[in-house]
Amino acid sequence: MAEALEVEISAFFNKYMETFATWDGDQIAKLYCAPCITMRGDGSIHCFQSRDEIARFFQGVADTYRREGAASGTLHDVVAVPIGERSALGTVTWKNLRPDGSVTRQWRQSYNLVRFPDGWRILATTFHLSGVPG
Repeated sequence: MAEALEVEISAFFNKYMETFATWDGDQIAKLYCAPCITMRGDGSIHCFQSRDEIARFFQGVADTYRREGAASGTLHDVVAVPIGERSALGTVTWKNLRPDGSVTRQWRQSYNLVRFPDGWRILATTFHLSGVPG
């Protein structure tokens, strides 16, 4: 069962990566629950109450990645842990890549996912941070 869930969650993350490659915040937002919460790589925590808020936020993220030179991305080291019948914790390492394949950014992130009739959606995300806040 755990192996089947990992395959399913990996497929979701591949879909997420393909959706992010559209650079369209509205498309990215469709993969999230509303409301949702995210802890970013800088330790800031954001709570979004609507799909529009999610879309605006992720449009900004996508624009930042593009300014950094990202043309595509890859995912690695997927781990999926069931949390009941309709939810899971998925953890993945992401890499944003330039056209030449060099890395612009790499990070590890966990996602609380909920299964709906039309597929998985993200309820909460947490970047894996290092160190104690100062």
